[in-house]
Amino acid sequence: MRLCAAIQIGSQFSRRKIKARYFSPLCKGELDAGEDHRALAETELNAVIKSAPQSAEAYQAHSTLSHFYQRIGRFHDAEAQVNAMLASRPTAPDLANIRSLFKLLASHPDMTVASERAATIPTQVVAGNIFAPVTVNGSRRTYMLDTGMDVSFMSEQEAASLGLKAQSSTTRMNDISGAAGAELRVVVVNDLVVGATHIRYVPFLVFPDDNGAFAGLPPDHQGVLGIQPLSALGSLSFHANETLTISHNTGRTVTTAPLLFVGTSSLTQIVYEGRALTVTLDMGATQTTFNPPFAKLFPEVVRTGTNQNHDLRGLSKRTVQASVSVSHLKFRFGRKVELDPAIILLDETTGSSAWAAANLGYDVMQQARPFTLDFRGMKIEFTSHSE
Repeated sequence: MRLCAAIQIGSQFSRRKIKARYFSPLCKGELDAGEDHRALAETELNAVIKSAPQSAEAYQAHSTLSHFYQRIGRFHDAEAQVNAMLASRPTAPDLANIRSLFKLLASHPDMTVASERAATIPTQVVAGNIFAPVTVNGSRRTYMLDTGMDVSFMSEQEAASLGLKAQSSTTRMNDISGAAGAELRVVVVNDLVVGATHIRYVPFLVFPDDNGAFAGLPPDHQGVLGIQPLSALGSLSFHANETLTISHNTGRTVTTAPLLFVGTSSLTQIVYEGRALTVTLDMGATQTTFNPPFAKLFPEVVRTGTNQNHDLRGLSKRTVQASVSVSHLKFRFGRKVELDPAIILLDETTGSSAWAAANLGYDVMQQARPFTLDFRGMKIEFTSHSE
């Protein structure tokens, strides 16, 4: 991952602290895309492409734009960027894999927010995951919230119940377990309502009913909202009383943590032993796991732990990973949190595990409530417990 894309937010690198002259035009565009400065990012990245269309910098700019457009639901523009990359590198295997999915997404209208207003809704935690009521094409459902998914998904049974017929692609997706999945199929939900926000044309991947993500869930709970609709909601305030407020001004802020996109992944930071560490923000993970970069930074922590095989569940299957279990690992995510045990993976699984210190799951987020994911201000606000 490039330095600009892997910017360690908050301590070692900060756009607010480093003068703009130190950034290349490509780096500026990547950072503005990551901070969701949409018009500015498009202008900067397109200027890089125009200045030297066949350069490595132009290729990276196309890549950044493709993920940027995918995240905000502009699928026609995302496909155009993938096609431009293929024209430059027609034999690239990763592009050959994703081309079919992007073409399929672009055959539908772009995702849009039709209307929005503030609302507070109940949530429930099922098997360590957070679920919220939604309305899908007029049908009431309860779907899981997952900031770690770049596309929403549902079961075959759920798609059939909603009268949605899946279209097939030849794209295969790698998941958190590091395993490659089956070919991806897509349906598009014309009308999704969360709270009082109405989102149109939301794509969902369709996975087999026997997928591990749906094990033990009732029929009306077999859907997951990914980062596209979640970020489109603007802000999500998670309260200690198991309610969720959408598109609402937060209460009195105690502290904040930065929020940044790299591709379609959302990043934030934790602080351990006075050091700010970049982590992926994965609400769909029931258990936080630390990655090899954490083990390299803090070998003394690893030495205090117990070696074990960790069962890591992804969308495709479960894999067994070499890990160390550490008791009573305390750190800060806005406020003091603790894991007992904390699991440190010793080998890389997904691409982000090579540079992110941890994959922050909902177990830590529950401890950190109340907090607000502010996708408009690109920050996480931790409010007083009395809010």
